[in-house]
Amino acid sequence: MWTYVGKKENEIWIWTAVFDKDFKFFELGKRDEETFWKLYYQIPIAKDIHTDAYKVYGNLDNRKVKKYGYTNWNEGLHSFLRDKLAMLKRKTKAYAKSIRALYRALALVFVRWNLLSTL
Repeated sequence: MWTYVGKKENEIWIWTAVFDKDFKFFELGKRDEETFWKLYYQIPIAKDIHTDAYKVYGNLDNRKVKKYGYTNWNEGLHSFLRDKLAMLKRKTKAYAKSIRALYRALALVFVRWNLLSTL
């Protein structure tokens, strides 16, 4: 999910993963392979990983590419986060003033709505 910090030129990506519907994970960074691997090493080992066709997922052995089904759980998480955080809503005056503020806001939403993993 794309957002920005301070001004639109300072784009940042919120990488999210949903594991077995009940456990959600996130990482902040660029839309690159390095940030993906930071997120990947947070989640438990899975039999199958459902992704869209984005290129950074190409090295996963157990990858299944679909635009529907399990990937919709992740899209649902994005919708939920946009609903709870004004700084993630589209066409709003609210925005994150720093990466730290964005990270803390996301962490608070994950804690408040019990989205954090206990694995």
